Amino acid sequence: MKASRLDSLDRTARLLRGRANRHAWFGLSLSLAAIVIATLLASGYSYGDYSLHSLIATQSENPALWLLDCMPLLFLVWGQYIGTVMSYQAGAMVLDETRELRDEASRLQHELRRAPSGARITDELGLPSRQALLDHLRVAVGSGDAQCALLVLSTDQYQDLLLSQGDSVAAVCLRQLRDRLHAALDDSSMLAHLGHDHFAALLALPADEDAALHAAERIQKALDLPLQVGRSAISLRASIGIALYPQHASDMETLLRHAESATYAALGENRSCLVYSATMDQRRGERARLRAELYGALHHDGLGGDYRLQCALQPGLPPRLRLAPYWDHPKRGRLEEADFIELPNHLSLTHGLSLWLLREGLNRIAQWRQTSHHAALGLVLRLPDAAAVQLDLAEIILRLIRSHDLPASALTLEWPESALIAADEAHRLNLAALREAGVHLAVSGVGAPGTSAQCALYFPVDEAQLSPRLLGKALQETAAAHALHGLIRELRERGQCVVFSGVDDARTQQLIAQTDGQYAEGAAIRHPMSPAAVERWLRQPAV
Repeated sequence: MKASRLDSLDRTARLLRGRANRHAWFGLSLSLAAIVIATLLASGYSYGDYSLHSLIATQSENPALWLLDCMPLLFLVWGQYIGTVMSYQAGAMVLDETRELRDEASRLQHELRRAPSGARITDELGLPSRQALLDHLRVAVGSGDAQCALLVLSTDQYQDLLLSQGDSVAAVCLRQLRDRLHAALDDSSMLAHLGHDHFAALLALPADEDAALHAAERIQKALDLPLQVGRSAISLRASIGIALYPQHASDMETLLRHAESATYAALGENRSCLVYSATMDQRRGERARLRAELYGALHHDGLGGDYRLQCALQPGLPPRLRLAPYWDHPKRGRLEEADFIELPNHLSLTHGLSLWLLREGLNRIAQWRQTSHHAALGLVLRLPDAAAVQLDLAEIILRLIRSHDLPASALTLEWPESALIAADEAHRLNLAALREAGVHLAVSGVGAPGTSAQCALYFPVDEAQLSPRLLGKALQETAAAHALHGLIRELRERGQCVVFSGVDDARTQQLIAQTDGQYAEGAAIRHPMSPAAVERWLRQPAV
């Protein structure tokens, strides 16, 4: 049917082009005849004869004939134009129909591939395919009052393994992963392969959240032992998403999609297991929209910056200002740094936001150092986490520092431990080059839950910014206070600067006064200042 429609379109296009060309030639013939007749009549009226000399003289002396002489050319151009337009329209219609044919063929091929035919019930691992799993789910809950739990598993390292070791090694790992999953599940559960390193497990009915979490724990324990490929041991970390029927979905396709959403959320949050919630889909959609809107904010002056004073706790240290960017979102209102600093995940957005932060901070500091008595004023910046693994920071930052006629020591860059861990060897060398040039590097959040108190040992950093939660814990518990003082002594013995953040009340101020720290920031020190407020502060006499 589609092919016959294409043939019909092609015939119609040829017919219309032919008619347009015939009409153009007909108009051309009429205009030529009109020129000949008009020239003969004018020559006979003016000269009384029709010789070649009189015809040429008539043409050269009569301006009205000049316009008539242009008519053949106009008819010719008109015909070609009409033919071109009709050819373009016909080509566009054929292209649309061809695209529809391709889409239809792709859809049919996709449906055929997923159809529950005998050849597609199992895949190359001998496990049920996605469609077979959905069919089994429909049968299992066909009564309408049944419950079930669906687990979807994915790994972090499979893609890297595939690229570095090749298909054969990846296939061996998948077979071993299949065997481990079979061993972790009971005989009444169903294991399916969704493609690549994605597996799904349907627990025996009935199954609730507790049973699903217990099964996920058994699976993780089964994967604790590294896989063996030849003489090499390979460790695969898995993330598991759980969705329950009918709590999380009313049909099987939605149930599987929600279980996969929970898996992706677990991968993104570096969690071993997560149970689906509606906020997961909302968060994924919201982050995508925010990233797109952040592009617009960067190009339409949607970002601004306040400055937090980092007060020196020891004599001889210059004061510093930490840039605290904010985003005046048209719908969400003011978004603080923590709401968008981790949004960039593509190179262009990471580069754009990093450049904005660097230019905003360096422009202000260069101006304030020249116009105030604080000639050694320093700047503290936190760049997007992705900048540590995507950008050639040494070249970008050192070029900007030189362009603002600032010493490299005027800038301190903050990084959370997770960003430093994610950086590969090449990018760590890049950070080390910045440090060698004089830029100070700081690791933030030291002492927070989920971070290592020794993380500053393993990275090329000059400073450690202690977590406000550690300070709060030290105010409440004697053991935490001893741990805080011990950590500060260890950092100082290594020659690292200690910075306190979140110093928001008098009790915390008293606590840090008893330590050997260098800088502190928070509401008890000074509230965030706008650029205009910073200029007023700078005009105050030096103490």
